Amino acid sequence: MFCTVMITFVGTAMMTGPEPDNTPDLARWIPPEVRGWKPKQEDRAYTTKNLFDYIDGGAEVYLSFNMHRMLARRYAKAGAADLIVDLFDMGSAQDAFGVYHHDIREGSSAGIGQESEYQQGALSFWKGPYFASLLAMEETEDSKQAILDLGKALASAIPSKGDPPDIVATLPKQGLLATHLHYFHDHSCLNAHYFLADDNVLELNRDTEGVVARYESEKVKEPLVLLVVRYPSLESARNAQARFLKGYLPDADAQGVSQTENGKWTGVRCKGNHIIGVFDAPSKADLTRRLDQVKLPESDNMKQGGSTHER
Repeated sequence: MFCTVMITFVGTAMMTGPEPDNTPDLARWIPPEVRGWKPKQEDRAYTTKNLFDYIDGGAEVYLSFNMHRMLARRYAKAGAADLIVDLFDMGSAQDAFGVYHHDIREGSSAGIGQESEYQQGALSFWKGPYFASLLAMEETEDSKQAILDLGKALASAIPSKGDPPDIVATLPKQGLLATHLHYFHDHSCLNAHYFLADDNVLELNRDTEGVVARYESEKVKEPLVLLVVRYPSLESARNAQARFLKGYLPDADAQGVSQTENGKWTGVRCKGNHIIGVFDAPSKADLTRRLDQVKLPESDNMKQGGSTHER
């Protein structure tokens, strides 16, 4: 069963908060008017210190991706429901990608930014180091077009495009369920997409980066899960592997592979400063094949004098 924590469109929160921070660059990029909608009140600006004042129950996701600041604007128009724009400065394109892909993206693309999704009055996209969430409080043909116009104008104003995290390119493409691909740094975000344990058995933190994805299997209905985590050093990767095997796979064989209680197969491999893991594989052969398909940059394999020795 898929497990994820959906990012709530934060604009639905009450527009009360601290005095605006000085973020003229963010405010300048958001159009002052769209199809008759105009700002209802002063923009609200937030940082890591007060984001919880605006987002109740979802701020942790943005903070885990190193959010720097955000700007919220609410538009009003006579006889129409409000529109809301929330623009997040995530500090890097990689973390903007991570926030966008925290949700399962199954809506249609709006062709805005680097990636976008439109569903029932809600538009999300990322471009450069920015993630944007736009919402029409009531979807009509007029409000839909207004949201799309806002998104296009905002994305056009953002000067940099940005690239996905390079760790995403290590994943094999065959069988990949693209809507179930997630980037993360810490333990809580990984658990939101694939629950491992209450304890941080992979020793994840803000200095680590990982990607977890699901793959179709011809043999079983439930997809297998592939995980790749990059650590800051060879030593930290090996320490994490040792802790994982001890706490999660105590019965693993010499190759770090074990058949679990549900009859499926799980295993991990340490390669350079990376850990590669496969979960819920239908057979040991499927597990090994997926492990072998992950292609790591040679520079990472050899980081800090390490080798490609597999433990």
